[in-house]
Amino acid sequence: MKQIAALCVILLPFALAPGQTPDSSVAATEREIVQIAQTLFDAVPSGNKEVWERYVADDAMYTDENWHILSKKDVIDGLSPLPSGYSGSIRMTNIQFRFNGSAAVLSYRALEEESIFGQKLSPIYLITDTYFKRNNLWQLIASHVSVLPGERKALRLDPGQFHSILGEYELAPGITYMVTLENNKIVGMRSGRSKEELVPADVHTFFVKGTVRGEKVFVSDGAGKTTLMLDRRENNDLVWKKVK
Repeated sequence: MKQIAALCVILLPFALAPGQTPDSSVAATEREIVQIAQTLFDAVPSGNKEVWERYVADDAMYTDENWHILSKKDVIDGLSPLPSGYSGSIRMTNIQFRFNGSAAVLSYRALEEESIFGQKLSPIYLITDTYFKRNNLWQLIASHVSVLPGERKALRLDPGQFHSILGEYELAPGITYMVTLENNKIVGMRSGRSKEELVPADVHTFFVKGTVRGEKVFVSDGAGKTTLMLDRRENNDLVWKKVK
């Protein structure tokens, strides 16, 4: 009985309020943190630093969409009202939430609507935030922001301009990539894989239809003869030599 009584004393500070269930407690915490995150976004257009001072921990780490790791001071020093001719807002969607005691993780898409002298931009960011509860206040302790690339636009070109890139390219013995013209479309196929349509971004650069990452850059010599295909991934190149 003494052990049970001692256990009750230990658990008492963590007891839920009357009528509150574990699920409702988590839901309430999620609503609170989502509201804080939205409040931070709403403060950006006006450059409201007070909101960020309150809800961002002093020891926070913030990785922005340009791959910079920033401190709280860095972030707040960079806040300022949008210039004349600019306006914008951000709303959160696809929210996922994880919660454990005094720590919580929020992952979501941030949909930005930005107007620059009447022209509309709609970038989408994938963000994961971590919050700690300190002194009865939830604060952002870490945030990682990445940009979701939009669908790439194809350049309209005459397929006849692409005859110089047609042929076979080799990465290593037995590993080849064929580029052919089929029904006025450029088609590529790596050995052992399926065909894929190559869409022109310009006269030398192509990307696989339906993708947002990677591109194939065809390099010519001084006489205009294609000699190489660069399989470019995040600005790193795999070099394929044209063999046929």
